[in-house]
Amino acid sequence: MVEEEVKPYITIDDVQISVEDLPEEAQGIFGRIQRLTQKKASTTLDLEEIQAGINFFSNKIVSIVNSSIDNTTPEEEEESPEVVKSNN
Repeated sequence: MVEEEVKPYITIDDVQISVEDLPEEAQGIFGRIQRLTQKKASTTLDLEEIQAGINFFSNKIVSIVNSSIDNTTPEEEEESPEVVKSNN
């Protein structure tokens, strides 16, 4: 079984044009589009990882503060400010 090579193409006005058939200048632009698309996907993953880190550390702070409030005596609780949970 022989696999067919899938060549990159662009669709213009509902017509698929092989990148090889584009003028040289358009081929260069197509290459830039491909690189930018890959960069966008990578950046999206980076942003998801960053948001997960922010959520983790925000929840950790809330947990630490709530834990310290749970360990206080009844007199200390009256003096302690109320902790508001973050909804990140």
